[in-house]
Order: sequence, then C-alpha cells, then structure tokens
Amino acid sequence: MSLSFDEFYVFAERATDAVSASTLSGVEHSDASLKDDKSVVTKTDFSIEKKIRNQIRESYPTHNISGEEYEFTNNNSEYTWTIDPIDGTVSYLHGVPLFGILLGLSFNEIPLYGSIRLPMLRNDFVAGDSSVCLINGQQARAKEFTSFEDCLMLTTDIERVRNSRYSMIYDGMIEKGSLSRTWGDCFGYYLLCSGKADLMMDLDLKDCDILPLIPIIKGAGAKIIKLDGTHNNIVACVAELADTVESLMP
Repeated sequence: MSLSFDEFYVFAERATDAVSASTLSGVEHSDASLKDDKSVVTKTDFSIEKKIRNQIRESYPTHNISGEEYEFTNNNSEYTWTIDPIDGTVSYLHGVPLFGILLGLSFNEIPLYGSIRLPMLRNDFVAGDSSVCLINGQQARAKEFTSFEDCLMLTTDIERVRNSRYSMIYDGMIEKGSLSRTWGDCFGYYLLCSGKADLMMDLDLKDCDILPLIPIIKGAGAKIIKLDGTHNNIVACVAELADTVESLMP
C-alpha cells in the first residue's frame, strides 16, 4: 500500500508538533555530551527521537526507522523513516533559535517526502515531496537569481568549508561578489526554499542531516549538486547558479 504525500504531511506535522514544545524550555550544558564523532548530543535529542519513533511504530509498525541517536530498526520494509531529533544541536544548546526537527520518509532508499519543524521560529512546519514545498501549508519557491551582488550564500561551518577540498567553490562565489553568512543547518535550507537565500553549501553530512531535506529542496525548485557523487557533500542553490557552481568544482 502506497503512502501519499498528504498522509505523510498530516503524520509528520502532528508527530513533530507533539515534541516541539520540549525544546522551548532550554537545556543545561550539563545535559550535553560529545559523541564518538565529536558532535554534540543532549538528553532532549534522545527524548524527541524516542517519542517520534513510538509514533511511527504505532502508525506504521512494518516500516524501518533510522534515527541519529538510536539503532536502526529493520523490518525489511521498502519504507524507511529518517529522524534527526535536533538538527543544529549546537544552536539549541546555546539558545540560538536556528535549529529544527527533521523527519523524512524514503522508499527503496530514495527520499520520498521530508519535513522540518522550527520550534523557536513560530513553530513553522515545512514539508516537500520533490514537486512541491509547503511552509505552513502555503506553497514556497526558491527565488530567481538576480546578480552576484545580491546573492546570499550560506553554510553551517565556514571552517569546515575552508579546510575542505571544496573551498574554491565558496571562495569563487565570494570573488564574484556574493555575500556569505553562517546561518546553517536546516535553517539555511529553510531560507533557500522560502526565497531568501541563493545557495547553501554543506559538508560531511550524515543521512539524517540531509535525506529529509532533499524532497523539500527539490520541491522548492532548487538544485542539489553532489560534490563527490553522494549526498554527504552538497551545494543546494537556485537553478540559475547550478552551472556556476559546477564550473568552480575541483
């Protein structure tokens, strides 16, 4: 039985709204720790993922579940849910509102639908199916490129970009006149898909960081350029910039 975008939208909107309030009370730094990969995790990450997993099991007991903090649940299903309980944990830990809850659904390992919940930004809910992007139920589109002087380019961690083999892309865009800001993680893609930014560059991504975002980015009419042939290192940009980015690639 196929699962429609409408059904996904209703479920993801409800599931993420149910856990959104748990991020609003803040978090003590003593509740945070470093994982083996040196990324930060908090007790809230575990709590949110557990609650969303429980909702998936209740509604879709035969589906697989892949989350950032718990082991993969393999039910040998064609459908796999992907959860990033707090995308932008460093922002969350420091009381910066630029974090979100990601929930996506893949079919045979292909991203099908995706969603972002932004608890501290009006609790906005974003969802997409690669053909449409909705923000609070209203269609959203990436902007049309006007000029490099008006081009807003984003990334999560500028040092990661500077120290990578892809730094010439970012530097090349700046040389052309683009403005650079580090409004990153899922918030950067939110700005791209709502027509406020032109380009988002992200490196060293895990599946939970990007799979829920792919249908949203495509649904807004933006392009995804795989820098190494995978979704681990990408540039997402307005369509008119795709050729420029590819010309700057190593």
